[in-house]
Amino acid sequence: MDDITLIHGDCLEVLPTLAVNSVDAVVTDIPYNEANRQSHGLRNLDKGLADIATFDLSPFLSTIDQNCSGSIYIFCGFQQLSEIDSFFRNNGYSRRCLVWEKTNPSPMNGKVIWLSGVELCVYGKKPGATYTGFCRNTVLRFPCGRNKEHPTEKPVALITDLILTSTVPDDIVLDPCMGSGTTGVACVKTGRKFIGIEIDETYFKIAQERIAKAMIEVGKVDELPESLASSLKNSEALSLY
Repeated sequence: MDDITLIHGDCLEVLPTLAVNSVDAVVTDIPYNEANRQSHGLRNLDKGLADIATFDLSPFLSTIDQNCSGSIYIFCGFQQLSEIDSFFRNNGYSRRCLVWEKTNPSPMNGKVIWLSGVELCVYGKKPGATYTGFCRNTVLRFPCGRNKEHPTEKPVALITDLILTSTVPDDIVLDPCMGSGTTGVACVKTGRKFIGIEIDETYFKIAQERIAKAMIEVGKVDELPESLASSLKNSEALSLY
């Protein structure tokens, strides 16, 4: 396979076409289906389609379980955590609830209530899966990004940390809810292969451009697929050729 494979489509339709145990890890951020709400004039809390659940968790979990031979990381909402954890427990995974502590959380409503300073990630590890950490805590401290390409985008540094902990170079990482391509960028920068699936055309195009730029930045111009090169036709990144 190519080092980078990006697929514009519905993950529940695409995932069954992937071979059993064909990827070494899954790192993904599913729609939480809970953040959209009225802001009362304080801040835009509408994440649009990025936060609307587009699939049922049960078939999604069953399919990525078949696709993956190693570890799975799923960023999720509070309401989804129990179902994901139960699936991992019932299917023989070692599991943990990871907490992303935002070192620079938004101060919104900080005078009247605790800040919204954490997000959750359920981690499931199959027997024999790669783990390069040693006595690590389950709290991961990273700042939020700014000037985001996607309303729920995770920091590249955070995703890179997970990838380095659960894969080795040339392993294949799958992100079935790719969004704007952060997992793909992290894979390029760490020498991992990547399969990304995204249903939204706008975010898919953003992911193409971000991942193409990352490949250029690390000197992989000769490995740039034509589909990614074409996404940069109107980009300043072409000057890096």
